[in-house]
Amino acid sequence: MTASIGAAEPQRAGSAAKFHLSWVVRLAVLTAVAVLVYVLGTSFFSAARMEPIFYPYFRSLLHVSDSGQLFFYLSIVRWTAHFMEYLVLCLVLVWLVGLRPFTAMVICLALGAADEGHQYFIPDRTCSLLDLKYDWAGALSAFLLSAAAIRLRRTLRPKTAAAPEQQTATSA
Repeated sequence: MTASIGAAEPQRAGSAAKFHLSWVVRLAVLTAVAVLVYVLGTSFFSAARMEPIFYPYFRSLLHVSDSGQLFFYLSIVRWTAHFMEYLVLCLVLVWLVGLRPFTAMVICLALGAADEGHQYFIPDRTCSLLDLKYDWAGALSAFLLSAAAIRLRRTLRPKTAAAPEQQTATSA
């Protein structure tokens, strides 16, 4: 049986078949995630560049003209983006790459710290501990969801019956 390099191959564990991605696909996913996190941390997504995009919508939809309120609403959008970025990142690491939830969360925490440290050196961006807290909150939420889903799946999995040879041996 020949298998291609990037194909998902069933991994036999007991009676249930679990799909296992090859190392090439895992490496490609990790590289894509790292590039995405790096690009999202560049000056393309700074608050100064987001203002012309979001402020007209805030003015028309929310009827807000005060610059403090506009910046507050922009901050809510940006904090939500931080939270969702690391929530999705952690879920991708757990469910697509196959890491354990705690390991994925630690990687997300390290990546969030590296991203904020990287933003310190970019002129339009700032290194913010508040952003880091939202990154970590997203990773922690994904960790809790993943751990709960794994535990729920284990408890709902039907118990396999003993093999017929074992049943006759124990009844005799």
